Amino acid sequence: MSDAQSTLSLPSGNGDRLRNLSARVDLYLVAALLVGLLVRVWQFGEIPPGLNQDEASTAYDAFSILQYGVDRNGSHNPLVLISWGSGMYGLASYMEMPFIAIFGLSVTAARLVFLLAGLASLPIFYYMLRDAVDLRTARIGVALLAISPWHIMNSRWGLDSSMFPLVFLVGVYLLVRSYRNERWLIPAFAVIALSLYGYGTAYVAVPVFLALCLGYGLWFKKWSWKVAAYSVLTFSIVALPIALFVLINTFQWKTIETPFFTIPRLTGVPRFQTMSNLDIAGNIANATKLMITQDDGLIWQAIPLFGFMYRFTTVLAVFGLGLLCWRAYTNRDSFQSSFVIIAWSAAGMVLCAFLYVNVNRANIVMFPFIACTAVAVSYLWKYRVAVGALVAAFAIAFIAFVANYFGPYRNNAASAFYTSFGDAITYAAAQTQGQVCVTGDVNMPYIFVLFYTKEDPRTFSSTVRYDNPGAEFQRVASFDRYTFGLDRCRDDTEAVIATKAEAERINAPGFSRKDFELYTVFTKDGGA
Repeated sequence: MSDAQSTLSLPSGNGDRLRNLSARVDLYLVAALLVGLLVRVWQFGEIPPGLNQDEASTAYDAFSILQYGVDRNGSHNPLVLISWGSGMYGLASYMEMPFIAIFGLSVTAARLVFLLAGLASLPIFYYMLRDAVDLRTARIGVALLAISPWHIMNSRWGLDSSMFPLVFLVGVYLLVRSYRNERWLIPAFAVIALSLYGYGTAYVAVPVFLALCLGYGLWFKKWSWKVAAYSVLTFSIVALPIALFVLINTFQWKTIETPFFTIPRLTGVPRFQTMSNLDIAGNIANATKLMITQDDGLIWQAIPLFGFMYRFTTVLAVFGLGLLCWRAYTNRDSFQSSFVIIAWSAAGMVLCAFLYVNVNRANIVMFPFIACTAVAVSYLWKYRVAVGALVAAFAIAFIAFVANYFGPYRNNAASAFYTSFGDAITYAAAQTQGQVCVTGDVNMPYIFVLFYTKEDPRTFSSTVRYDNPGAEFQRVASFDRYTFGLDRCRDDTEAVIATKAEAERINAPGFSRKDFELYTVFTKDGGA
């Protein structure tokens, strides 16, 4: 009988443990994490197919610095990568290094840090919203982020600029924590300063955000002047090298080299100069159109009809931002922790006024956009009909997006990610030690050769010839045994990599042909 009683008592104990667990862990958060995890890891490394030239560049330079201490342009541990000549931001490359060190240089290793950062941002976004707004908004917000097309797509491939909003989010979360304990303000400013190394748009958005938050917090005496001063000093120290980078490349000063890192003078016009302009009216009109359509026409940024957070959410986001502003105004005599979202949104608006944005250039706007959408849905929660309609709309939109992304999107995005180009390069390089002629009908084809052959960057920098040296985007004519552009194929070429369209025009007696999905390789008979 005692055994039976012992057996019967187990469900009660399990139930108590489950209730205790649910008291400590929000099951809504767990559910959002599970959904977010599944849709981000399913067929990871296969969709999107192939590789984009920017993620190839970021990963190859990470590999080069890790293995040889220099990037492909011969710069020692550069804080900003020279890349194409106009610069790419090094934060993503340095964050990729541990994964490349463990797994080697591959598509999966290049994208893994973005996957993990994307997954980590889900609970961070939840806790930020919980502390800045309330629990219900946090639950809604993390659910929306888990099913956001922008966040899903950015977590699955390695665009260097995607690190900026992810790191910035961590800084914002720490800033919100400092409202209760001011000691968090110093690390918050340090992390936000670190985000400056993620993307050039931070040069505008970060100062605006910090000025608004710091002024607002000091007005309501959330922090002592001493802690605020130490925070600003910390920010200045962390940001100093990137400030020197801007000065070096604005006033054409010399490269600064130290035993630990290099602050390079770029060989071309810096991207932070060419991206900005003073056509404020035109920029605002473009940004407004982007926020309405949620599509910039680039298949790697957004899928038409779905946008970055489903197109019907724009009205909700505007409404949510309006609610936050109204609450701050009507309660202007008391501190509103949700002001951080208003400041974040304002920083994004200022950025959009001075930049002709697309989805990735406006990526700092995405988190506050989703946060404001969550605020609107939370406000409407008391209206059952509205909530039912919204839940149904989000569910249908998400299911349709998943069906598209894991269905026709793979073929639709194949050319944008140069599917099978890596296979063609690997095959051609293995067939001969002689000259290889590579199609020029690919954006920066040389970076794919470097990535897939794992070429020594010192060989590249010592043998490279550019078509347009000193340009914003330097095009490589040749390096080592590789020539780019089929019109440049040498007489002693032993392998040719062509697009399918080019292959149909090639008459190559004495060469064998091997077809890949989008590319064809011709190898000279007996050339291996």
